[in-house]
Amino acid sequence: MKTLLQILFLVQFVFLSCNKMSEKKTETKKNIIEKPLKIQETQIVENENKIDTIKIRKYAKLILENKINPSDNVETFQCLKQLYTTNKNDLEFYFKVFRVIVKKSDGALSEIMATEIMDFMKFNPAFFIENYLKFDTNEKNRFIGFMAYEFYLMDPNSKKEMNEYFLSINSKIKSNKDLKYDLEIIRKLTEREMKKYINE
Repeated sequence: MKTLLQILFLVQFVFLSCNKMSEKKTETKKNIIEKPLKIQETQIVENENKIDTIKIRKYAKLILENKINPSDNVETFQCLKQLYTTNKNDLEFYFKVFRVIVKKSDGALSEIMATEIMDFMKFNPAFFIENYLKFDTNEKNRFIGFMAYEFYLMDPNSKKEMNEYFLSINSKIKSNKDLKYDLEIIRKLTEREMKKYINE
């Protein structure tokens, strides 16, 4: 009887040991399977982002080549989003696209142009001012006109919003006297254009 109990105890011990080893193997297999999946998911997301960027650039190129007109669609808005970059080549390319969008915008798209101009000037004032100075008179007037009308809509009887906006940009330029001077010209032109809307 004693021997039988010992045998049963040994069988039970061996059985439990085998179960634990089996569980460990299953967990290891599970980890091996899951890890590559996570890597694959990351790669898929990265690849999708690259594809999206390629698609946006193709669409932007069509705008530059006058093959399509910008409109209030997802593709045009994606082109505008690409302005907010630290990559110099991308910035220069999408700023050219931006200029075409501003020039050709009408209807619903023109309603958001002022905000787009003002947001970008706030994001990268030096780049905006340096390029604005190279515009011809008509293009300068179009940019100023959009901003002036936006400030007029904010508060037609006050220059407070406009002055606060230009002060915030002025603080970003820091000690660059030339840019500060050029920014003040843009502010004065915007103020003068805004008065036209008030007097209409």
